[in-house]
Amino acid sequence: MNNQREHSLLTCKAKLTHFLALPFWRSWTTITIIYALIPIIIGLLKWHKSNDTYHIYKSVFWNTINQLPLYEFYDYLKGDCNHYGVIFSYVIAPFALLPDTWGMLLWECFLVAVFYIGVRYMPLERWQKVFMFWFCLHEVLTPLFVEQFDLAMAGMLLLTFAFVEKQKPVWAAFVIILAIFIKIYGVMGFAFFFFINEKKKFLLACLGWSLIFFVAPMAIASSEFVVQQYLGWYESLVAKNAQNLAEAFNTTNTSLLGIPRKISGNTEYSDLWLIVPGILLFLSPFRRTDQFKQLGFRYAMLASVAMFHLLFSTGTESYGYIAAMTAFAVWYTTAPFQRGRWATWLLIYAFIFTTLCTSDVLFPRFIWKQLIAPYALKALPTTILWLVLIWEMNTRDYKTSAT
Repeated sequence: MNNQREHSLLTCKAKLTHFLALPFWRSWTTITIIYALIPIIIGLLKWHKSNDTYHIYKSVFWNTINQLPLYEFYDYLKGDCNHYGVIFSYVIAPFALLPDTWGMLLWECFLVAVFYIGVRYMPLERWQKVFMFWFCLHEVLTPLFVEQFDLAMAGMLLLTFAFVEKQKPVWAAFVIILAIFIKIYGVMGFAFFFFINEKKKFLLACLGWSLIFFVAPMAIASSEFVVQQYLGWYESLVAKNAQNLAEAFNTTNTSLLGIPRKISGNTEYSDLWLIVPGILLFLSPFRRTDQFKQLGFRYAMLASVAMFHLLFSTGTESYGYIAAMTAFAVWYTTAPFQRGRWATWLLIYAFIFTTLCTSDVLFPRFIWKQLIAPYALKALPTTILWLVLIWEMNTRDYKTSAT
């Protein structure tokens, strides 16, 4: 009986391996068509529905044009408000000028396009890119269903790393500074500074792009208004962070910081007891300067950055974990040393409890609703994998990778 069962398992494994080895799965045409169809299908499904996030984004452009405060709780925003920088008015402008249905649909296409370009432009081998596209496919749906810009931010992080690797400091600076002016955590792109050869050129480019993005909104609004909005942006982010800390069971703070806060229901303690050790752990691999020239180590740093900003931000929400999914793929496929079976099981665990757990079809809904979502446990796989990664970056030798 055991021999028959073993034979059956081996047969199934062989058939599955053969199926996945078909050229269909490795074809750029297949992947491109699927990633092109997804935003169109979701956009059509949402065609006549209320798209609250898109309306918030759209308001950034029209409020800038009309010189109305960008960070107020307007009635038409249904109890929410904007938390994006003034420069975002240019990003959303082409879509805000269209009727809502077409604007929202094309906005979804834009988000996917930025992510798709980010993955394709990465200096990965073909099989690694193919793996990332398929591995991340389900999680791409999460931000799309709520029109969230986090999908594009994940693509921008990949583009930043790609520009750094290809020694294009001006373009790397462009993406970093634009990301900062849109969502402040774009500052994490500076973690790649030590991998840039032309550091002076990069810093000058950062200064130049900062000046451009600072004054650019003044072409469609007064300088006084724009400066006031930058101050208002800072105040709104401070207020949002305070709200995230005060409300233990809201939908934000799906992070490492949120796990103990939501499980305990305690909102009185300081997050510094987690943030300070987290920062020290994040910075610890930077002491290994001899590893900077190793491509595998630099990929590991990309994965660490993508996970760190999610784990240690009170503003992290479920749809931001598309960045973590890209990090998982990078961690698993780019290490220059052999990954053991334990790593495969860890990846499977991370896949199930980071992305499949949000599915109404592929995962028991009551587990998500009653256990994972209320206690920020979607952050747990990312926490475990990030700690493993930090250990590897501090102890493993990446010298066998290509430079």
